[in-house]
Amino acid sequence: MQRFYRSIRGLAALPVLGAILLQAASLTGCGTPSEGKKHSTSVAFAPDSLKGSIGYARRFRLFRRGEVTVVEIMSGQEAYPDTLRYLLLPEGKPQPSGFAGYMVIHTPVRRIAVFSTTHAGFLDLLDQTGRIAGVSRSELVNTPSLRQRIAEGKVTEIGMPFSPDQEALLALDPDLVCAPALPSTRKAGYQALVQMNVPVLVVAEWLESSPLGRAEWIKLFGALVGKEELAREQFAAIESSYLKIAALSRNLSNRPTVLTGLPVKDSWYVPAGGSYVAAMLRDAGALYQWRDLPGTGSVPLTIEAVWPVALEADYWLNTGTVSTLDELVAVDSRFGQMRSVKERRVWNNNRQLNAAGGNAYWERGVVRPDLVLKDLVMIFHPGLLRAHGISEGELTFYREVKEHE
Repeated sequence: MQRFYRSIRGLAALPVLGAILLQAASLTGCGTPSEGKKHSTSVAFAPDSLKGSIGYARRFRLFRRGEVTVVEIMSGQEAYPDTLRYLLLPEGKPQPSGFAGYMVIHTPVRRIAVFSTTHAGFLDLLDQTGRIAGVSRSELVNTPSLRQRIAEGKVTEIGMPFSPDQEALLALDPDLVCAPALPSTRKAGYQALVQMNVPVLVVAEWLESSPLGRAEWIKLFGALVGKEELAREQFAAIESSYLKIAALSRNLSNRPTVLTGLPVKDSWYVPAGGSYVAAMLRDAGALYQWRDLPGTGSVPLTIEAVWPVALEADYWLNTGTVSTLDELVAVDSRFGQMRSVKERRVWNNNRQLNAAGGNAYWERGVVRPDLVLKDLVMIFHPGLLRAHGISEGELTFYREVKEHE
């Protein structure tokens, strides 16, 4: 999945992947709820509902009735037109009535196949990478504990997200396959797994509109592997750290302008104003030109429309795979005219790359947005954290793009 994550379309690359992989009807047999009932459910939940435990995420919900947990995943890109429903059933417990059509996942899940290294990041924070039995493109994995398992031959290659290796997956016999959101035209391989009684969970964290909303998906992973309390504790610490840093930049009058990404052919994809990227830049004390652009994903603009902003932006972030300013200008000589290039204010989120190009930013950064935010504040407002008693140290995910190696 990292081949998509390393897209040079900027921080909000993932939303351009398109429609959801698996629709509710094809996955669970449930019909698609109408827009007016998009948050409805046919189950009468007991008073111990977990609804209030999700504070930021808008793309999944948890409910509890007795010993079972219901997961609802809103899989549409804008108006949540589809809801996928799952029943987390403790191992050995009979399935209760009232959940016809729900996909059953027996918990705690012991063998998991993941198509995105982001999913590995969630499990790593819960110290549960030992449950990962299959990955897509193992060479891109950064997590040390998972790399060790791969080296020991304990992890199977399961193909690419667009073309899962059904034979390998069936031989692996996983308790759960975690699939990213892909175009519906590519769902056939996953539907075959469902028909073979292999549960497929669509993880749509990249559709969230806030950094903390994305990180909060750790609570779902906690429910899957029986680490609910640890997941809540980990998220509470991340939330506290993130909000503490964001509070320092809230009232800054000096807010530098920021550009992200690189043009692709004739388009420059920019994060929409409702995206998690725009939220992160705002919380980092930056001024984002397209903060009022509707949407939660990325939007293709013409290069001509972006160029006036690109010329004058104080900072330029996420410049793809280039390592130096020389390489950047070699891509397009006009880049040398940009203020950020002239003043050496270009930064890339590839500080932690492995030999194959696997980027820890997409593995650990999603679940640790507080560390990403800390990097950005240190870049945009040097000394601000230190002035408020927060140790700065080295950047975690970002590095300065210098003129030469």
